[in-house]
This record gives sequence, structure tokens and C-alpha cells, in this order.
Amino acid sequence: MLFEVNLPSLSPTMEEGKIVKWLKKEKDTILSGEVLFEVETDKATMEYESPEDGYIVKILTPEGTIAKVNDLVAIISDSQKVEESELNKFISENNHNSVEVKNLSEIERNEVISDNSSKKILITPLAKKISKLKGINIEKITPSSRRIHLSDLNQITNEVNNLADNRLFITPFAKVLAKERSININEIQGTGPLNRIIEKDILNNTTVSDNSKVNKLRQAIAKATIHSKQNIPHFYLNSKVNMNNLLKFRKSQKQKGNKYSFNAILMQSIALAFDQFSDANCTYKDNGDFFINKDINIGIAVDTNTGLKMPVLKNINSKDLSKLNNGLNDLINITRENKISPSDLSGGVISISNLGAYNIRSFDAIILPGQTYILAVGQIFEDVYVNKGKIEIASFVNLTLSCDHRAVDGVLASQFLSSIVSNLEKINNDK
Repeated sequence: MLFEVNLPSLSPTMEEGKIVKWLKKEKDTILSGEVLFEVETDKATMEYESPEDGYIVKILTPEGTIAKVNDLVAIISDSQKVEESELNKFISENNHNSVEVKNLSEIERNEVISDNSSKKILITPLAKKISKLKGINIEKITPSSRRIHLSDLNQITNEVNNLADNRLFITPFAKVLAKERSININEIQGTGPLNRIIEKDILNNTTVSDNSKVNKLRQAIAKATIHSKQNIPHFYLNSKVNMNNLLKFRKSQKQKGNKYSFNAILMQSIALAFDQFSDANCTYKDNGDFFINKDINIGIAVDTNTGLKMPVLKNINSKDLSKLNNGLNDLINITRENKISPSDLSGGVISISNLGAYNIRSFDAIILPGQTYILAVGQIFEDVYVNKGKIEIASFVNLTLSCDHRAVDGVLASQFLSSIVSNLEKINNDK
């Protein structure tokens, strides 16, 4: 069966509209209540939701084209394959371009319920079935488009809300989304026809299960990142580190029984850079206070079974590499065991976010509120480079330093990052 999609009258004065954007294309599946296209009217640009489930078999009005109210702009079918001759016949019979649009009130907006030749009321099969079941007089209904749909039945009876003995109505796609997001659909009020739950109802849902620690953490992360991007003026510095000396150092130390993680070496390099540029060890608070910190406190992004956490290793300026490595391992372990204390999650000036294990070469990280920097670390990779006129191969890693421009300017931040790079590249292999 074929269903017509006509340009609706979306305001009392609307006579035509421009199709701004199609959200679906021909051969796509469409569900009742999904947004089909955006139309620019004499009032505003508005969304038009599909009146039927099915397949879009024909789009008759391309993007950027102006159509008159009640023009046939698309055809939906309950079957994916439709003969061309059937389509042409349907277009010929249903393209009522000359229908006169009545200027009705906002509540009664649009809309013609019969064509000029036969005066036959146009109604969708499902709406027709429900109207017969409930004894609804469709002649008293002002439709929201050329045909009467389920949503139009609500205009004259409240019984439609209980048509199926309070059964829950939800589109298949909305049901899949709800399952993926662990959303209880019984707590959602549908906005589609017959109060059916549609895609946007799931996407707009903000309820969170009280039993979900993951969702609670995601809420905290969302709040922190929104605050950071809205209030902290980020700027980004990129550098590339030659890792050959560092890899040799780690290998030689491993042979001596010292297994140092790259993150521990990176923390030590950051601490040494803060020693060299002490003014870079600063923080700016939202209330306008500015501090130069004496202690060096560095955070590390840790992925746990309840989500991402940023514990902080304190007083790194007092630790040698061995103590630093052990302290970092202990901090990561208690974080993953969910034994971390609130004090261990605060006080940092900079954090490290290392995605090298996930084959990410470079990325821009978001500064944790209360801190001044976050250092994004990519994977170690081999690349060619020129060394004293000779082409050689070396291992490299990309670093991206996100900085709070309220606390530090570009020159000082560049000196700080260059010092980190130098400390990594010139690590003493004889230690």
C-alpha cells in the first residue's frame, strides 16, 4: 500500500514552504513519528514527522524547492519494492496541487480533509480502523495534514489514550535505543501518534537508574566537561618526542630488575619541567584567585569498571623514579579497586591522558576543572626523520598539551612543554 506525504499547513497564514533538508533518502526505512524533513515556513523552520511506518519510495520535492501546502512531496510504501507504473498512477491520482487551503484558526490549523472531486474523506488505514472500533465520527475531525492520522483522533476523544487497554506503544527503533541505554520505557511519556514512544523520546530522556554507578559517574563527567569547555579558554600545543633513548633506558632498567612504566617516566619529566619553569606550576580558580604552587601534583586518567577517574599523585618533587613508579602503581590499583579517597582525586595542576594502548596517535583532551593542563599522549610509532643530513628511522610519540589561557600564556606553556620533551629525549641511560 502507498501513503502520500503532503506539505502540511504549519501556521494559519502558510500557503507554501521550502523543503530545507530531507532527514531520510529514497529506499530508507521510516517510522511513524521520526522526523522526515525540515520545512521553512512564513514563521520559522520546522520539523515534519512521518505519518506512517514504511519505506520512502519516492521524494518528489528536492531540498531547496518551494512547494505549496498540500502538494505531494513524497510517497511512503509498506513494501520496499514498488512498480514504476504503480508509482506514476498514485502520483497522478494524489498530487492535488490546486487544492485551496482554508485560513483556519491555530487550533484547527489546515487542513483540507477531502479532495475537490469526490469529497471523500482521506484517512490512514490504522486511523480508520481505530475510528470504527471506537465509533469516532471522522467528519468532525480537522486533520493535521491532508489525511486523518491517529494523532488527529485526540482532538475529539480522550478514549484514544486508552485504545489498547493501556498497552505500551513504542516504535521498533525506539525500543532498541531504550535497551542500549538501559532506559525503563514504562517511565517515558510518548509524543508520537497514539502516545507512541518514538526515537526523540528516548534521546531526550534524562532519567538515570539509581542502581547504575556507571550512569552516575557519566553524569559527573558530563557536568565537569561542560563546565570546562564553557568556562576554561583552552589552547593547544603539539610536539613530537623521539623515543629511542627512552626505550633503550627502559630496556636496560628492565634487565636490572627495574620495570618503569612510561607514565611514571613521563610524570618525572613533567616534575623536572616544573622545577625549571616554576611559574608554570600555577592554577587559576573560577573566583579569580591565582596561585603558584610549591608542590608538584600530577593526575593520571585511569579507566575503571565504573568509568574514567583522575587520581592525583602528590608531592612528586620529593620522589625519585623508583618511588614515583611504585606510588603510581599503588594509586592506579586502589583506583581500580574503588578504594580511592576524595582527597586523592583533587589538588592536581596537570593530568596525563594516555590513549597509546588504543592505537590513537594524537588527540586533544579536555582540562579537568581546577587544573591548568592536561597532557594527551598517543601511541609509540616508527617514522623517518633527518638526522644531520641523513635519513633515519626512530620511534616517536605525539604529545598535545591543553592549557588554561587564564593561568598561563603561550610562551610559558611552550617552554614548559619543550622542557618535558627534552627531559624525555635526554633521559640518562646510565641511571
